Amino acid sequence: MDTKAITTALFGVLIVLMGVSTVSAVECTTTAYRSVEFKEPQSLFSPYEKVFVKIMCRGLEAGEHVVRANWIHKKRGMIRSDNHRFKMDIKGDRFVFFWFKLTKKGPFSSALTNKDFHEENFGEWYVQAYLNDRLVGTEDFKILPEGR
Repeated sequence: MDTKAITTALFGVLIVLMGVSTVSAVECTTTAYRSVEFKEPQSLFSPYEKVFVKIMCRGLEAGEHVVRANWIHKKRGMIRSDNHRFKMDIKGDRFVFFWFKLTKKGPFSSALTNKDFHEENFGEWYVQAYLNDRLVGTEDFKILPEGR
């Protein structure tokens, strides 16, 4: 086989492989809520509330999957990362949720400062959602001292 024939054959295989990977596209959405009832999406939270993030993926192939949520403060960087592994027996839809809540100061520190939370944790946050190490969504929210 000459070089031109090999190049043409390899190019044809590449096109077929690319076509296969685009057919099984998964769509995911990421939304923040105040509770596990997931009724009204929210973007503003009090430091006393939990932030629930629901990651909904449609069209997942059968097999093992990992969903990860990175909780990132826009000034301080990544604060926490959570993940959930699961197995799909057949192709279908699946949602996973994670929650986050600010940690209160200790009783001594809280009494000295007359504040329950570390103020550097207030402000703008976002969650990066990953499915099998691929970024599938980002959700912005704020945690403010006065809350909603």
